[in-house]
Amino acid sequence: MSIIAVSTSDFKFYYDIVRELKQRDIPFISLSPTDPVPPNVDIIITTEREKDGIDFENVVAISDDTDDIRKGVRKALSHTSGKVSYQKMVIGIDPGTSPGISLVGDGKVLESTYAESPEEVKNIVMGYIEGYEFDELIVRIGHGDRTNRNRTINALQGLPIRMEIVNEEDTTHLGETPDLEAAKEIAYSDGELIYGEYQVEATEGEKKEMQRRSRIESDGDLTISKDLAKKVVEGDIELGEAINKQKDKTKDEKEKEG
Repeated sequence: MSIIAVSTSDFKFYYDIVRELKQRDIPFISLSPTDPVPPNVDIIITTEREKDGIDFENVVAISDDTDDIRKGVRKALSHTSGKVSYQKMVIGIDPGTSPGISLVGDGKVLESTYAESPEEVKNIVMGYIEGYEFDELIVRIGHGDRTNRNRTINALQGLPIRMEIVNEEDTTHLGETPDLEAAKEIAYSDGELIYGEYQVEATEGEKKEMQRRSRIESDGDLTISKDLAKKVVEGDIELGEAINKQKDKTKDEKEKEG
């Protein structure tokens, strides 16, 4: 079996590349730039400055920028799979505060990951658009978690993609990564076409849950107001910022009382 080799003496670069490969569950071997290349190695990943010292035909040289590392790994994977372009790529998204995302190319799962927020999904999708060649791209989003689903839909507005909502009502996802399993199933399911932006409005339950999280994040020191909780749930501000605002407000009120 052909495999990828990581050849570098740069520890930080090695760490970043290996982390990216492990996240994708991609087998690899490690080499120093002076090591002989085993016969089963199909492609070597290395740094820009070390590439000229490696005597091998198939070398992917990458800078240490995070986006370049992802693009470089995708390029290496495309080489080893022999699949340079895809007819149909589908991105399945399981909505949530940290959405699960799965990329499927011509029926095969290529990547799965989590976004840090509904808005961060846009950067990941843009990375897929820039990193792969394809004829058609569809984004499918699970219908659950209305607030975070709508935040995701709105974040993706303006991208050259077709978006669909998939009804995942009767599905159950178990295992260590249920959100990623859900994203895969969403990618494989047909949905209804999405038109325009969707309204984002926090529910009372979501606001109370965010207040509860604020107590945990602040070690029980305070609870953010419902207005701040609403802004966090709807993606207007981060929880940390809301906690700081609540601290400042509480401090001002105490000073006025004093």
